[in-house]
Amino acid sequence: MRYANIIAGVVFFLLGVATIILAWLDLPYTADFSPGPGFLPLWLGIGLTIFSIPVMITELRNKDKSGELFRPETVKCVKVLILIVIVFLLLPVFGFSAGLALITAGGMRLMGKHSWGSCAVTVIVTAVCIHYLFGQWLSIPLPQGMIGW
Repeated sequence: MRYANIIAGVVFFLLGVATIILAWLDLPYTADFSPGPGFLPLWLGIGLTIFSIPVMITELRNKDKSGELFRPETVKCVKVLILIVIVFLLLPVFGFSAGLALITAGGMRLMGKHSWGSCAVTVIVTAVCIHYLFGQWLSIPLPQGMIGW
């Protein structure tokens, strides 16, 4: 786990630095009477940078050099992340409601080992609820795919 923490610390440090630079150069920090569009990204970048440093220092000081790179829980999380990326790439086909339902059911299956039946019910209920909640009740148009959901 030591190497995974060091890698994560470096990645978040670099992400924080990039966020600070992009927010500082491209977005105004203030607006007329309120914070501007660069306010939140700048402070998020500062937070990412600051809070990644103790993770790296702690792991570099750790004398125990053994340990596996990823724990089984980390592998599960990576699988769910891959599922999310795949579904978001396929949103033009599925549409937002069906895509979010697939992410929910896929996460259930990968993380909790739920049965296929409960995952199928979750897909249907989630897609219908999102579609009617946002599309009908709140009148917020969601991206529709080829399926129309």
